[in-house]
Amino acid sequence: MPASNTDHYPNICFENNPFRFDRKCGMLDFSDEPYRDYPPKDIALWRWVLGWYNRKRFLPQAKRIARLTVHGAETLAQSRAPGDRLVLMPNHPTHADAAIMLEACRLAGLTTQMMAAYDVFLRSRLDAFVMQRLGAFSVDREGSDPRAMKTALGVLEAGRHALVVFPEGNVYMENDRVTPFSEGAAFLALRAARQLKGQGHRVLAVPVSIKATHLTDCKVLVIERLRTLAKAVDVALPERATPVEAMRLIGVALLHRNLKLRGLDTPEADDFHSLISHAGGVVMDKLEAKLDVAPKPAATLIDRVRKARQVIHEVRTDPERVADHAAAATWADEAMLALRLASYSDSYAASHPTLDRVEETSEKLAEDLYREMMPPLAERAAYVRFNEPVPLCEYVAEKRAGRQQVRELTARCEAMVQRGVDLLNETNPHPGSEKWDGPFA
Repeated sequence: MPASNTDHYPNICFENNPFRFDRKCGMLDFSDEPYRDYPPKDIALWRWVLGWYNRKRFLPQAKRIARLTVHGAETLAQSRAPGDRLVLMPNHPTHADAAIMLEACRLAGLTTQMMAAYDVFLRSRLDAFVMQRLGAFSVDREGSDPRAMKTALGVLEAGRHALVVFPEGNVYMENDRVTPFSEGAAFLALRAARQLKGQGHRVLAVPVSIKATHLTDCKVLVIERLRTLAKAVDVALPERATPVEAMRLIGVALLHRNLKLRGLDTPEADDFHSLISHAGGVVMDKLEAKLDVAPKPAATLIDRVRKARQVIHEVRTDPERVADHAAAATWADEAMLALRLASYSDSYAASHPTLDRVEETSEKLAEDLYREMMPPLAERAAYVRFNEPVPLCEYVAEKRAGRQQVRELTARCEAMVQRGVDLLNETNPHPGSEKWDGPFA
């Protein structure tokens, strides 16, 4: 397999796509439906048919991925020994990542089974049917899930498929910046490595970098989106505003709107970054007081949301606490608001305002306003880089606390994914990488 493999997809207009399964809420909303286990249903014929559909129809139409290029497949093949098990840990910057990984692994000669939040399976019976037959299985991301752990360990023990886990846990729409990984993927990989050591099998953690970039100059479409958003939140954009300035004004107005609708005070701050941080803190302070949860001193806003979500999930799925379910629904909404606030970074677009970064941020603003997934504005190229595998035998051989090893492996894989994204950006020849810091006109 060559180190770089490019597959060109047919140029099909998204508006003509009749299979629009993805007009759901963008960032995956928390679900508190009773947990239901969705195991993978590995049927070769279905895998082939749905893989063909993903390649020929879903990616080019629904996700407008016109080109997919794979790097590092040759290095990965050379690093593997017979019997090695693979845990693929990609970043999760776009709504097309699962479909991109499915096709990238095919090009790299791998079949996969993928861990996915059970919330996704609940969207529709069709979604669940398709995902299971592509090898996906459910996990309860709000707490311990022994069934998902057993399924994942079974995938690695059997050794027929690579296991895909997205450590970011959600789509944050910052393709150039990796969001801190949760430790679940590393914990799972290390546990499998210890179990399979006695059978003579290595487990390799493979950090995977995904990058999507625009193939055309779609500034006019982004400007139109920003003007529509400004009108929706009653903001007058200055005539010579830059895209970053426009997004700040829209973001502040949207924040005030969301807080006001929930009866929360609007914090005062001098800059957008402080406003976001303060607002997130205000939301979580009040939510944690309701839940009687004390955050750890060094906890980030995302850490605090995850902890609160565990408590809320326990309440909403407990049949003996039906009286509290209505209140818990409000708590869940506040937790989602805090998570959305935590997903914004003022410096992401401002520090390097490329077309890609501006479009991503405008898409995030649109999703937060309309609470549904936005269709891609224009055709994109996707790049997938399989980074150097990390053999976990070196961790298994060490006599150290397991928690410390999990943290180190998590940080190591996160850094490798970020480095892979940086390398892909260094060679990005497309309009999406071009700087856009001038006014709209």
